[in-house]
Order: sequence, then C-alpha cells, then structure tokens
Amino acid sequence: MYFELKDTTAEILAKSRRHEELCELPLDLIGSEQEAYDIQAFAQNALGFGRKGYAIVGSSEPCRRALGLAKPIYCEIPAFALASAATAFRLPPGVIGAQCEITFTMRRAFPDADETISPETAADAIAGCRPAIGILGRRTVRGIAGDNAAIADFGLHVATLQGGQMVDADPSVLGKLDVNVFLFKETGISGCASSVMGHPLNAVAWLATALSSRGKQLQAGDIVATGACAKILCVHAGQHVAADFGPLGQVECIFE
Repeated sequence: MYFELKDTTAEILAKSRRHEELCELPLDLIGSEQEAYDIQAFAQNALGFGRKGYAIVGSSEPCRRALGLAKPIYCEIPAFALASAATAFRLPPGVIGAQCEITFTMRRAFPDADETISPETAADAIAGCRPAIGILGRRTVRGIAGDNAAIADFGLHVATLQGGQMVDADPSVLGKLDVNVFLFKETGISGCASSVMGHPLNAVAWLATALSSRGKQLQAGDIVATGACAKILCVHAGQHVAADFGPLGQVECIFE
C-alpha cells in the first residue's frame, strides 16, 4: 500500500472514531502486518489525543476464534478511551462486545536496557493492577476480515473501563484468579485469568516483546489491558455488566 493511501486510510479511521460513525474502507486489502500497524499509528496521531497505554486483543484462543484472529494484536489506548470507576458508557456504532480483563499500571520503563523480557521481569516492572471491562468494536461498515484489518482499525479497541481501586499484583494470586461475570437478564459466566496466555503477566511480556521489535517500550504510568479472561459478551444499550475478580475487586458498567 502506498504511503499516501496509508495516510488517507488513517485519516478516515480517525475521523470515524472521533465522530462515532462507520466508514466504507476495504481494510482487507492491507498487504502486511507492518502496513496495518503503520496505519494504526498514523490514525492514532490523527486523533490528536495522548497515549495512556496499550490494549491487547485476542490474548486467549476462544477470543481469537470469536473475532476471527489468528494471533493476538495490540493497540494504543487514547486518553479519551480510558476511564476509572466509570458507572455508565454510551455504546457507539460498530460495537462487537465487551471483555472482562485485567489492567496493569507500569511502575517503570520496561524493558530496561539489556533487560531480559519475561513474566518475572514484567512483574518487577508493574506497580499494581485493576479489574476492567474492555469495549471492542470496529469503525467500518464491513465486518473485520483478518488480523491486518483488525490491527489497522485501532486493534478493535473502543474503550477501557477500569475499576477504581488499584491493588498489588501478586503473581501467585493472578495465575489462579477466577472471574465471574453477570450480564443483566442473562446467566452469569465464569472465566479464569490463566486463559490470558497462561498467566496475565505473560501478556505484558508478549506486549513488551512486540513493542521492542518495533523500537518501542512500555513507559512508567502506562496501562496494559491484557485481554479477555472470559468469553466476549454481546452487549446492548440498557444492559448492566458486573464482573467479580475476587481479591482484585469488582467492576461494573451500565451501557447506554
């Protein structure tokens, strides 16, 4: 894809996200993962909002299957798309669903120079974690067609809604954490944090590796949303979602 087409595609995606409207873009024509991440980066810059961290999508096999992804993907979280202790969220057009996840706050840059990337070093770099609800969606009229289309379309990220209280990230607890989710007028579902790449800290290490391959690193204060601990929920206006993460606390939201 020519640079001019990347730039134009990014501008259209940014406008669609800013104005909460769907656009006609053939994102399935993107030829490579690098092009897709280039478009995503151009679109983030076109939005004009500061970055608050990163969201991972497709960190579990059931989630990838539901979204039609072959592997995990990531995107930046714009400042306007991150909220703490939110009680209500207005769903824009193109919403795919909601995922209950864990967010980590980075204590320091990761990795440091010559630091090995591993779950253990990731744990050392983290200040704490929160329960969260991630909203997934698209900006195109067409359905998402593969990894590259999803990457370019802001990694399917719409918003990250965190619980209000940050707690210590105890690796021994996180690896065994059960998550119970309740959707208004529907049976509750359950999941486990270990469904996220075997352990949520593996997701942080995966992201750090992916960023490092592109000459970037996590910074102090960055939020890392790890992806779904349970199946993706189909949500609609008027519904209430509540997720209980045990020792991490609870998070809930009413969709408007």
